Formats: sequence, C-alpha cells, structure tokens
Amino acid sequence: MFFALDFYIPILPFYVLKARGSEVSIGLLMGIFTLFSVLLRPFQGRKLDTGGRKKLLLSGIALYALTGLGLIMLPSLPLLFLFRALQGVGWGAFLLAFNTITLDLAPPHRRGEVVGLVGIAPPLSLATAPILGSYLMASTEGNYSMLFILAALVALVSFLFASLVREPKQEKGQVQNITRALFSKKVLFPSFAVLCMTFNLGAILAFLPLFGEARNIENIGSFFSVFAATLLISRPLAGRLSDRVGREKVFLPALIIASSALIMLSAVFSIQLALICAFILGLGFGSAHSSIMALAADSLPVMERGVGMATFTASFDLGIVIGSVIFGYFLPWLEFSGLFLVGAVIMILPIMAYFIFKRFKLKLGESLLD
Repeated sequence: MFFALDFYIPILPFYVLKARGSEVSIGLLMGIFTLFSVLLRPFQGRKLDTGGRKKLLLSGIALYALTGLGLIMLPSLPLLFLFRALQGVGWGAFLLAFNTITLDLAPPHRRGEVVGLVGIAPPLSLATAPILGSYLMASTEGNYSMLFILAALVALVSFLFASLVREPKQEKGQVQNITRALFSKKVLFPSFAVLCMTFNLGAILAFLPLFGEARNIENIGSFFSVFAATLLISRPLAGRLSDRVGREKVFLPALIIASSALIMLSAVFSIQLALICAFILGLGFGSAHSSIMALAADSLPVMERGVGMATFTASFDLGIVIGSVIFGYFLPWLEFSGLFLVGAVIMILPIMAYFIFKRFKLKLGESLLD
C-alpha cells in the first residue's frame, strides 16, 4: 500500500498540468488528499473499536484502489480533486486499521520491535516507488491510464494479503468498555511528540529541493535516499531496544540526535555534509518514532486502541502539513538557516514536555487536565 501511495509522487503533478491545472492546483491536490485523510480519522477510529479492524482495513484498501482507477477518466479538474479526496479517505482508513491491527497482533513484550519492523515499509517504498514511477512514465511516454491501473493493481495485491489477516477476537468484557470519544487523552504526549517530529519532516520534504538550489548543492535528492535507508535500519533496532530498556531511554536521546542534525543542516553548503545530516536525522527520527508509537500503544486498552491510534496518526499527518505551511510562510524572513534552527528547538520540545509530565507525576499517557 505504501508503494501504491508513493508511486504517484512523480506522476500526479504532470497529470494535473495535462488537465490544464496550475502549480497551485498541484499543491491543492496534494493537500486535499491529506486533509480528507485526517478529517475523518477520528470517526474511523471510533468505528474501528465498534465495527472491527479488518473490515475497515479492507474497505480502506478497496476505496483507495477503486478511486485510483477513477483518476483515469480525467473529464475535468474538479473531478480529479474529488477522486483524490476519496483516495485520501481510503488511505486514512487503511493506515489507521493497519497500525491498530498490527498492535493487536504484537506480543506486549515485543511491541516496540513489531512497530519497528512494520516501520520498514514506508521508507522502503519511498526509496523505490517514485524512481519506478518516473521511469515508467518516461518509457511509456506518459501513458497515465497504464500507470494508474498499475498502482491500483498493487493496492489490490495488498487487499489479498490483508484478507488473510486473522483479527484477534475481543473478549466480551472488552467490547462493553468501548469508548465513544473521538479523541484520546491517553496518547496526548506521544501525539504531541510525533507532531513536533513531523513538523520538521514536512518542511524538509517540501523545501529540500529549494534548499539545495539556494546553497548550490547538486544531487540534493540523494538526501532522501540516505534518510530512507537509515530509517530501514534504525526503526526495527530502536523498537527492539525500547522493549528491553524502556521507551524513554530510547526516544529522549533520539530526539536530541535528530535536533542536532537540524542544527548541522542549517550550516551545510556541500552534498557530503548534507548526506551526513541525512544519516543522523534518519537515525534520530527512526529511533524516536518506533519507541514513541510503542509508548502510545502501551497506554491504550484494547478497545480504545482505534480512537487512540486515530489521534496519534492524525497528529503525524498534521505535523507534516503544518510544518510545510509555516516553513513556507516564514522562509523569506528567516531563510533556511534560521528555520532549521527553529526546527531543532521544536524537535526537543517533547523532551521538555516529558519532564513536565514527570514533575507532576503523571503517566505519559495522561492529560494534565485529568
């Protein structure tokens, strides 16, 4: 499914232009996908706890694949936006159910390791799918129908594998304790932490090409390759380590490592140093994400896990959107050096929040308002 998502990255901008859209339309198309993915996620989380995980998992994949086929028609730009919005709804349903059912299947004493293992999928896809998409688009001379059919077929392969998943049955007492809330205060700290992390990720994903141009750094795209490769290694290792030594002993130093990478990046003017920063950032981000997601799962009862993971994953996506918007707004005034330094401070805000929770003797899954 992540491959079916990232495959669109090099294709959709040119498809929008073919539909007589502008550069603004390209940005709106990307934004509307994330917006509809996040907007309905709280309701999907509640549905996840009342209607079962696997049903939402399969329906999300099916909606994503079918609306992807709808992109082929291209009768008008508004309908292109409509199909992409529906794809966002399907993607949000899949991602939420995927994360939740993974945590259901994970043995509690190996939860961090499992989170790290499934965390391999996104960077592996990001490192391969856009490259293949660009190659096929060039070799087929822009045969978009074939490209969209291929993306839908990949999603349908995911549907077949998902249909084999055996959803753990919930005990009768657990079903009676289902929450009716749309948000979970029990994952307040993990959600805040991941939002701070993806704030910087969103800014880097959106503006790294401009950063390379401003600093005269050639082949800046290799930053993503090194970053993704480091995530492949750091996520499973850090998740397993957090099972053994504790979550906070992994994510606290990991956030400091990621923050130091941003400080270094603010002063980079060569591709060699940029790649070193990519490695350090991948090490810190990957390690922190695995342990923080496992921490979120630790604080959630089984029948509150859908709402809890909806809150957590929505925070992940919102951080990317907010970071890219704010970064773009302040870039003319602070330039890249200033903004990366601000990002470094934001990256360590969860550490300050951690000690506030500790000062008030609260669990990391509780709210200061409780």
